[in-house]
Amino acid sequence: MTGSRARADGTRHRTERAAGPGATLVRGLVAGAAGVAAMTLAEKVEQRLTGRPNSFVPAHTLRRLLGLPPRPDRERVALNWTMHWGQGIALGPLRMLMAEHGMQGAVASFLFLNVRLASDQTLENLTGAGAPPWTWPRDEQRTDLLHKAIYAFVTGAVADRLAQDGDGSRRHGYADDGAGASARRQDLFREADRPRRDPDAGERRRTAMRPSARGEALNRAYGVRVSVPGRSDLADVPVLVVAGDEEEAMILAAEAAGPRAQAEVFRELTKAEIREHRLDLTERGSVTALPVLAL
Repeated sequence: MTGSRARADGTRHRTERAAGPGATLVRGLVAGAAGVAAMTLAEKVEQRLTGRPNSFVPAHTLRRLLGLPPRPDRERVALNWTMHWGQGIALGPLRMLMAEHGMQGAVASFLFLNVRLASDQTLENLTGAGAPPWTWPRDEQRTDLLHKAIYAFVTGAVADRLAQDGDGSRRHGYADDGAGASARRQDLFREADRPRRDPDAGERRRTAMRPSARGEALNRAYGVRVSVPGRSDLADVPVLVVAGDEEEAMILAAEAAGPRAQAEVFRELTKAEIREHRLDLTERGSVTALPVLAL
């Protein structure tokens, strides 16, 4: 099954932070609220500088969606804030889902920006509360795009942060290279340089380590590539794994790299390579990351 992939699965191989639909929803609402707060602050600063009055298009949109009778804008302030905050918060869980499925960073936030713009224009134009953006004055187009970009990128940054598993290693929109990347690769596997054994090592080890007729352990050594979605500096990191078979080797490597990591066996090591890298085939479960691995 060389070439197939294995993913660290919290339900089968480790206990991870609770993540179900409810937790995703709550974290998404928090991210959306943070994005709206940042956008609102930016709008108030911009209005103070430019003298632009408040826009009541959100109130008009929500009024028409709810079928409410027309009223003066001064009587629709609460409706305006409800639509302004509600729409931005409601879209937060979508960005949270993106982050939890590996779509993180500046590119993901740019895609989310387009979702927000499409949501605004769809609702405003379907209800007749707004006009197509290409009919707006250019300064209004720039202002709206700036504010929605602030919303999208702040929401994305918070969602990406909440999607982490506490290691603080994901970074929004950027990935270092060179020495920094190499150091993080070694950090990723700092716990993996020691043998990793099953909790029930006794009986399982005796079963797995039955000697063959030639007196050799049944374990084998594999070259495995490990990647973490959303981390360009942690793509195709080569590691050596001692395991009973390819599937176990992929699972062990993915577990060593952390949640959402993917692993792929690209070949089994020869006896000469096992001697060269000083691998002990009795150490089932060992995962070793090397700075340079010519396999």
